[in-house]
Amino acid sequence: MGGVTEADVAAVIGRIDEIIIHEVVRTGASRPELRRAYALAKGPADFSAHTALPPRMRRLVDLLAVALPEQGPPYGHLSTMKGVDRAA
Repeated sequence: MGGVTEADVAAVIGRIDEIIIHEVVRTGASRPELRRAYALAKGPADFSAHTALPPRMRRLVDLLAVALPEQGPPYGHLSTMKGVDRAA
């Protein structure tokens, strides 16, 4: 089975930045992997589940989480670390 195309990515995610689309295509992910990563990126952040994913799935989830700004940062608890300031 071949990897996803730009049209596949746009069909699942909608309009997003072309750079994100190209990076998703570069992962070589399959359509089922793309759909699963999209579901994970939209769901509540679970850092331990994220680290248990294979590297390609982690990359996909990270890319898609960035492409879905209404979801907020994928791992909100990381922004509460000491020494990490929020941008004004």
